[in-house]
Amino acid sequence: MINKKRLVNTFKDLVKIDSISRDEKKVANYIIKKLKKLKLKYKIDNSNKKTGSNTGNIIVYKNYNSKQGVYLLSSHMDTVVPGINIKPIIKKKYITSAGNTILGADDKSGLAIIIELLETLVEKKIPHLNIEVAITTCEEIGLLGAKFLDYKLLKSKSGIVLDSTSPDRLVIKGPSSDYFSIEVNGIEAHSGINPEKGISSIKVAAEIINKINIGRLSKGTTLNIGKIDGGSAINIVPGKTTILSEIRSHDESKIKKILDKIKKDILKIEHKYKKTNKKFSIKFKKNRIYDSINISKNEQVVKRILKASKKINYLTSPVETGGGADANFFVKNGIKTVNLGTGMREFHTINEKLILDEFFTSAEIIYNFFTDV
Repeated sequence: MINKKRLVNTFKDLVKIDSISRDEKKVANYIIKKLKKLKLKYKIDNSNKKTGSNTGNIIVYKNYNSKQGVYLLSSHMDTVVPGINIKPIIKKKYITSAGNTILGADDKSGLAIIIELLETLVEKKIPHLNIEVAITTCEEIGLLGAKFLDYKLLKSKSGIVLDSTSPDRLVIKGPSSDYFSIEVNGIEAHSGINPEKGISSIKVAAEIINKINIGRLSKGTTLNIGKIDGGSAINIVPGKTTILSEIRSHDESKIKKILDKIKKDILKIEHKYKKTNKKFSIKFKKNRIYDSINISKNEQVVKRILKASKKINYLTSPVETGGGADANFFVKNGIKTVNLGTGMREFHTINEKLILDEFFTSAEIIYNFFTDV
């Protein structure tokens, strides 16, 4: 029942609008113009005061007096870099960029599906479940839009995020994630005149890193050291070096055990160098990025998606992921949310693609989900 041509045209319109994280206002204006044309009720929250975006999240309401409750549908407006002046190119089986930018299928493919669903329901006056839509900002920089969304504006207890790869994957389980930094404060000295008076923060950072296991530590648990910043000049024993890392796991006890070991190793190393100079120090800081999700296969939202998929003779399977999405914060705020793929591939790269058959399939599944009343 969806209009495939219109769906593709909406997607093309969306990706042509620059919307790097914290600069989503132009794409928000495009969406609001669509909502006004459809005469749909919407609100914009004040999350921008905390996210730093130039717009808040958009909350849309499409009711039909359904007695089967209300379901949330969500995608995000922002994209990663390089995402300025995107030129979508339509091939036979997929859409790609010109090769010098991302495409922005993450997550404008999800936005296009949501807009197409709303347009179809309004035009055809089809009975449907009550719908709440959360169109978020700043997902790509820590899920900030969903984190600071005004949840008082939502009544949904279950929902779907459209922000994954293939629609044959329904993400029902994902890890918690912690960001942690290690700041090594060494002792600066001239590297040629009196290097023995210094303590190289880079050398100490290397010792610390050597103690940390990285990569896939076990099933469902990963750790990555993503950035190291240190030193000021080649003729100065470096005084400060910072190590930026993240850990993800489906098991909270593993996160605690691994980080406790890292902190214990840091204390031993710090104690060793403080014997040389009491001003030497190492600071460890940890912040929770998002909590895990673990939605039962028996939840109604899961059963409905599998049923909607089966209706078009397509197989969608519940899976777990190592990544995070806005769904993590929706779950934290009491909305049992799953993540359905839209056909995006190689996202966050200049080789990003949107597989058309999967894009259309995802849209059909969402249409079937909301019109099964």
